[in-house]
Amino acid sequence: METFYKKVLVMILCGGKGERLYPLTRDRAKPSVPFAGNYRIIDFSLSNSLNSGFRKIALLTQYKSLSLERHILQGWNIFHSESGEYIISLPAQGRVSEHWYEGTADAVFQNIYSIQQENPDAILVLSGDHIYRADYRKLLKFFLDKKAEAVTMVHTWPVEEAGRFGVITIDEECRIVNFSEKPKKPSSLPWSSGQSLISMGIYLFSTPVLVKALFKDARNTKSSHDFGKDIMPELIKQTSVYAYIFEDYWQDIGTIDAYWQANLDFLSPVPPIKLNDPDWPIRTYKPQYPPSYFSGGEIANSILGGGCQILGGKIRDSILSSGVVIEDGAMVEQSIIFEGTTIRRGAKLKRSIVDKQVMIPENFSVGFDHEKDNTYFKISPKGIRTIPKGWRLD
Repeated sequence: METFYKKVLVMILCGGKGERLYPLTRDRAKPSVPFAGNYRIIDFSLSNSLNSGFRKIALLTQYKSLSLERHILQGWNIFHSESGEYIISLPAQGRVSEHWYEGTADAVFQNIYSIQQENPDAILVLSGDHIYRADYRKLLKFFLDKKAEAVTMVHTWPVEEAGRFGVITIDEECRIVNFSEKPKKPSSLPWSSGQSLISMGIYLFSTPVLVKALFKDARNTKSSHDFGKDIMPELIKQTSVYAYIFEDYWQDIGTIDAYWQANLDFLSPVPPIKLNDPDWPIRTYKPQYPPSYFSGGEIANSILGGGCQILGGKIRDSILSSGVVIEDGAMVEQSIIFEGTTIRRGAKLKRSIVDKQVMIPENFSVGFDHEKDNTYFKISPKGIRTIPKGWRLD
């Protein structure tokens, strides 16, 4: 296994538009959206790969990738060129076709030349917009023990919400017997009627099997060229495809509500992922800010990034990124504040997400009056207000 896993190529899908996270994705790719104060969403997939010993990593980028590219250059430029290890970006280059990536499988197919150049034994396909901690060596061992041609990581999920994902049925050997992408009526587990088994969008393939499947899919003019809709349902008819059940914390950051909740999950005294674990560090780029300054006020159950200035006010159940200023008399509750934002004197925020470089004016309130807030900001189904980057009150 030691020799084999050094021949694994990791390909992280980073090209989705992230429309359901708008306006956080107005100016950036979804994987580069800030998370938990200091991090970007992509840091979790990258750190999992690095900590698992997989160090040949390609990011398949597309829409609004400048912020992501800058983050990788500043925080993840860690390998010497002569080491044979790398983190590189692979945008759509027109090598295979003239169009942009048209699906998750097409993104990998358009980089078939890079796969052939690397010639790995296996390819690990990840999504760049999930929050979790996973040792992919366990996935690889399962793959080898089962003599599988492909494995997908799966997670239990409430059946009433499972229709947002690929839903999987397995036999007693964990072999996949059915794979339905976003079904209207998700199947439940035999041992738990309220739970379904969903795909996490993490796949480990034998390289020859994947390459053959991608070429076949590319010739199919009716295909959407998606792993969940097209590649996996076809593969389970032809070869040995297994499900690796992942039972720890995992969150798909697909909507504003899911993003807000995932951030607040880390305010627990026992967070779902230990961010300060020396045996499993979550790496990121940390800008050069001075220590945070606190001159008065109240702070409870909150995360503060570097360089914050807390000049009074009340902060409760909230996450502040670097360089945030909270003036005297302000109130921030159950909110997420991005880098360089200022909350002026007497302003009040509740259940809000505030993007970078925003100025909330004095005595302005967000999160208390739906009709007023709706004239300025997007409001999610669960009532989360999202204030776009650079917003000012005209």
